[in-house]
Amino acid sequence: MEQELEPPFIIEQIKRAGPFSMDSDHYHDTYEIYYLLAGERSYYINNLIYTLRKGDLIFINKNELHRTTSKGSVRHERILINFEEDFLQKTLANYDLSIPFLTTQSLLLRPGVHEQGAIESILFSMLKEQEEHRSQQIPYLQTLLIQLFIEMNRVQEISREPIAPESSEKQLKVYEMIDYLQAHYVEKLTLEQLSETFFISSTYLCRLFKQTTGFTIVEYLNYIRIKEAQRLLQSTNTKVTTIAENTGFDSIAHFGRVFKQIAKCSPLQYRKQNR
Repeated sequence: MEQELEPPFIIEQIKRAGPFSMDSDHYHDTYEIYYLLAGERSYYINNLIYTLRKGDLIFINKNELHRTTSKGSVRHERILINFEEDFLQKTLANYDLSIPFLTTQSLLLRPGVHEQGAIESILFSMLKEQEEHRSQQIPYLQTLLIQLFIEMNRVQEISREPIAPESSEKQLKVYEMIDYLQAHYVEKLTLEQLSETFFISSTYLCRLFKQTTGFTIVEYLNYIRIKEAQRLLQSTNTKVTTIAENTGFDSIAHFGRVFKQIAKCSPLQYRKQNR
């Protein structure tokens, strides 16, 4: 009987001829690998902004906030892989393989031309396998994923040209804002207060943050708060009302609305599903 490919592993290739920026904040409880086949992209991850060019690869760990936006030439083409924890563990079960980047927040790689060829060969094999729906598809994809991990390990070991974050004066100012939001998210923050803290008008502050990261300040602040709420729901027995207060929300109703918008379930449902 043929084995259907289920959501635990998905790979897709997309080519866009016009400008495209993600219009929503983005993090998930699956692992992600992003490979840029052509063009340029601005990529926001781990509080920093990177300029990606052809051949760059990013591994994103679970629940890492990230977003891509247009950069330079509007045309771009990319391959994206998403896979769940269970798929990963079953993939690794029969291999004695060390994969250091699985325990870090993310991995950014800039492979050389030879390494790009090896990586693209694996990715196109994955795409072909997913499309054809042949027998024993899942184990075949698992072996390809192992090959991809090995190539990524080898590129990381060489590390000829690591991808450095952008560091213009404006971006450094935004990084400073992000650090402040992460340190003070429990407080009742206002645009007026942030404006006074960073000595710039609230209008310019909002525009600069959005242009640099792709997020509004409120969007980013809500994600910090909800990620902490998810951690508390999963690892403690603290009441939901207390968690709402301890993560900076002014009411349980507001907390519930934002939590469901981001996590796609209620706080109590999240606790039940992740225990």
